[in-house]
This record gives sequence, C-alpha cells and structure tokens, in this order.
Amino acid sequence: ILVVLGGNSREREVSLDSGRACVKAIKKIGFKVDTLDPAKQQLSEIAKTNCDIIFNALHGKDGEDGNIQSYFEFLKIPYTHSGVLCSMIAMNKVSSKQIFKKKKILTPKYFELDRSHYKKKKLDLYLKKNRLNFPIVVKPTDEGSSIGVKICKNLKQLKQAASILFKNYKNLIFEKFIGGQEIQVAVMD
Repeated sequence: ILVVLGGNSREREVSLDSGRACVKAIKKIGFKVDTLDPAKQQLSEIAKTNCDIIFNALHGKDGEDGNIQSYFEFLKIPYTHSGVLCSMIAMNKVSSKQIFKKKKILTPKYFELDRSHYKKKKLDLYLKKNRLNFPIVVKPTDEGSSIGVKICKNLKQLKQAASILFKNYKNLIFEKFIGGQEIQVAVMD
C-alpha cells in the first residue's frame, strides 16, 4: 500500500499527520507500506513502487480536488478517495451549491466574485443585489478545512477581508452566515 501524504497545499501539516497515522494503522494490520510526498518526490515515482493500492492522505488543493485522483486513474492504480469528478465538484463551493440548488437542498444565499471584477466601492451593491445581510461569510471558492474563511459583521470588515483574500485567491464566495454546530461524518466501507 502506498500512502501519499504531505503535498504542497495549505493543509500540508494536517496531511502529514493523517498520513503518518494511516501508515501506523496499515502496518499494524500487517500490510507493507511505502510513502510518497509530492512536495519532495516526483509523482512519476508512484509507477515505480509496484503498489497494489494507493491510500490518498493528501488534503486540500491537488489532494482533494480531482487532480491527484486523475493521475492515479491514469496509472490505473486503485485508490482510496472519491473519484475525479466528485472530488472536483466537492472542492468547489460554487459547483456544489449549484447542485444543491438543482436538487432542492437548502443552502445559504450567496454570490461569487472574481478578483478581476472586485471593486471595494461596489461591494455593498453586490450585497443588495443578492439580498445578503450581515453577518456574511467570505471565503475562497476552492479551499478546504476552513482555510481563508472570514465571518464579517459589517461592510468595513467584509471589504477588509475580501481585499486580503483576493491577494491569494482568484475567486471568492460571499454567503449568508448560518450559525450552529458543525457535524462531520466519516463513512467507511
């Protein structure tokens, strides 16, 4: 089993921790394990490992967005993770929301802005046009683990957060904040 971990995303450290835990658990049940870190090794090395299966422990961009999954499929090596298309859609918040709306699944009101169309002076017009009231969440459209998520209580905070995020991200999503407890469920088998 080849555990692919680390990588170059903003979630590198979490991926390394997850990967090490996976290696330990896989060894404990008696399987031979190798590792590959795309930040330190070429992906072409995967083909040389003669692994039977890849355990994908990468997080964030290039790990959960369909990129690495497409490479695994190109190599015709089975892997743990959702497939290419599901991964791409799940990682992109706008694509996910479009599917939610089509399937009549409730989702907060939102709009997306591209860096090239962003103007601080017009942000309040976008809010009015899309009928969004504070608090508002602004976040990258394609980042995971709450990286870059800002909850803004007023227009000044929102403009400041958007300006900072647009330095690192091309697209942002602005949506109505919904308070409550976050619940995650992992499904095995």
